[in-house]
Amino acid sequence: MDILNTLIFKNTLYQYISFSLFVILGILLMKLYRYVIKRFLRDLVNKSRIKFDDILLDAAEFPGMIFILAASIYLGLKFLTLPDNLHTILDNSIKVVIILCSTWFALNLLDDIVEYYIQPIVEASETKFDDQLISPLRKLLKILIVILGILTALKTIGYDITALLAGLGIGGLAVALAAQDTIKNFIAGILIFVDKPFKIKDWIKFEGGEGIVEDIGVRSTKIRTFDDSLIVVPNTNLVNVNIENFSEMRKRRVLVYIGLTYDTPVEKIKKAKEIIREIIENHPGTLPPIRITFYRFNTYSLDIRVEYFVRNFGFDYYLNTIDEINFKIKEAFDRESIEMAFPTETIYIRRD
Repeated sequence: MDILNTLIFKNTLYQYISFSLFVILGILLMKLYRYVIKRFLRDLVNKSRIKFDDILLDAAEFPGMIFILAASIYLGLKFLTLPDNLHTILDNSIKVVIILCSTWFALNLLDDIVEYYIQPIVEASETKFDDQLISPLRKLLKILIVILGILTALKTIGYDITALLAGLGIGGLAVALAAQDTIKNFIAGILIFVDKPFKIKDWIKFEGGEGIVEDIGVRSTKIRTFDDSLIVVPNTNLVNVNIENFSEMRKRRVLVYIGLTYDTPVEKIKKAKEIIREIIENHPGTLPPIRITFYRFNTYSLDIRVEYFVRNFGFDYYLNTIDEINFKIKEAFDRESIEMAFPTETIYIRRD
């Protein structure tokens, strides 16, 4: 027992042994912790239908090992008599390691939650915007977690973070002012994603142009025009203007005027209206209301106003339906000898 009380650098041999035992205990607990995870807990959570226990286990495996070792060393240091400054340094160092382990755990947890829960939802969606949004948001959250961990560590070791936060506030304000357009476009992109005024492959018309939406990005949206050029529009521009989404139409309107010659009898005008109505009503692609009206006495023709709607099965279907109806009307008019008008002039010559 006298040997254990022998002083070596202001500590007895008993104190050194106690400290060493805690360090050894920490190493053994660390190995035991990993062994239990690999041999028992891993199989147990794999049998569970809940994904969250897998996520927690994956996130805690390696940070937990470092945490156990650091905590053991921290407890072991309580048995040693050290100079105040050295004791403070070692004590604070262990606390920082424990805080950083917690930060590591939070980062792993975030990655696993994104991978197991959010990523499948993103991949199942039609738009690419959420695919692009998830990456910067993931990085932003990880940066915030790291900053929070560092600030907590600095505060734990006695550093005054008030001045640091004030400096970061001024720097953050400068960065925000410099990148305000990027931030506006980013927020506008989120609004488009949430409100969904249009999606990829939609045909839209806005103040800056018209075309098919090819991509909805974090900063801008790409629209392919019907001339095959590409318009790249900042998201803020699309949020602040009226957008007409033709792809959201439940049916497409058709309005045409069919002009008959002025010498067409009233009976044939009525017959023309009957022909047009019958053709439109019998076509499988049309929908009511159907309006056929002897509309006006035009300069060169007697105009029949024809209005009907086509099922919204796409623009090609719309054009093909009009094409088929127009051909049938022309064929029927030819059979009934109903003449369509074209610009004509009658010249009277007077001889004196």
